[in-house]
Parts: sequence; structure tokens; C-alpha cells
Amino acid sequence: MGTYHFHGNVNGPGNYGDHGVINIGPEEDAARVLRLAAELARWLTDRDAGPERLDAAHALRGELEEADRERRAPEPGLVRRSLETITLGLGAGSAGLALAQQISALLGG
Repeated sequence: MGTYHFHGNVNGPGNYGDHGVINIGPEEDAARVLRLAAELARWLTDRDAGPERLDAAHALRGELEEADRERRAPEPGLVRRSLETITLGLGAGSAGLALAQQISALLGG
């Protein structure tokens, strides 16, 4: 059995590509969720999704933008209903389902 000796800093950030800046918090999450919601709406539009899915995607994005402007949490019921409508019938492994799951995870769902 071998032993490994590490002589680096074990207590600080590893400086992996971000120069030691770790930016995880409400502002970063909110921006990421907005980007994902926009991407989901584009994905649905590109695939000629039904009007109910497109309406749900626009309602979701609108709520996320309004919550961000007002510096409040998005209304969980609207988010849940929108994501359920959007994902109903989407194929497992589809990009749309993956985007919806990422949004849900970032919002704590």
C-alpha cells in the first residue's frame, strides 16, 4: 500500500479557474434560473410545443423575472404548476426535461 503526500493548502479554495472566487448565492442562482427558463422557453418554441406548454413557460419566466426585480422568492405554486405543465409528456432524457429539473433543483423543489 502506498502513501500520498500532499503539501498544498488543504484549507482554502483550490483556485480552479475562478481565481479562488466562489460565487454561490441568491444572486448567482437567480441569474442562472432566469437563463435556464429562457433556454427552456426557446427549446419549447423550437419544437412547436403546444400553447399550454408555451403559456406555462412564459408564466414561469415572467414570475422569475418579477421575483428577481422585487428581490423576493418566486411564488412556489405558480412555479410548480408551470413546471408540471411543461414537463408533462416530455421524454426521459430530453433537453427540456433536464432544463426543467435544473430549474426545480435551483429553486429548492
